[in-house]
Amino acid sequence: MIPPWLIWFLLGIGLAFLELFLPGFIVLFFGIGCWVTAGALLVWDISITPQILLFITASVVSLLLLRKWLQRVFLGASSVNPDAGFDDFPSGQHVSVLKTITPFDHGRIQYRGTTWYATAEETIEAGNTVEIIKYADNSRQIFFVRKINPS
Repeated sequence: MIPPWLIWFLLGIGLAFLELFLPGFIVLFFGIGCWVTAGALLVWDISITPQILLFITASVVSLLLLRKWLQRVFLGASSVNPDAGFDDFPSGQHVSVLKTITPFDHGRIQYRGTTWYATAEETIEAGNTVEIIKYADNSRQIFFVRKINPS
């Protein structure tokens, strides 16, 4: 027979995993309630009614005390202007052209170990070095670049 603490623990894991597929960031706290109940069962021998009451209490308390803090930790922040606060933008980075870029057709550049689409106002042959200026065409997947003049 499976011990009750193990049932509560596995149910908590299932609920925490289910949180990945459901919106709202609520189900995780029921998982925390399960884990608190499992921990209590490891220490004390509790009948089913107090187990359920402990589960409900722990779930509600964790929801009220931890939800806002965990939302800040896991969800991050958003901005009205998508470029505001985006400090990982590679503006000014010098990268290599892998596939010729023309004003009419996207080429490919190499940046951070992978290839990206790029566009420019002039034709830039493969093998040249370019500078990333901004995103092109309102896309976060295509960079607008310019050729670097050799000095």
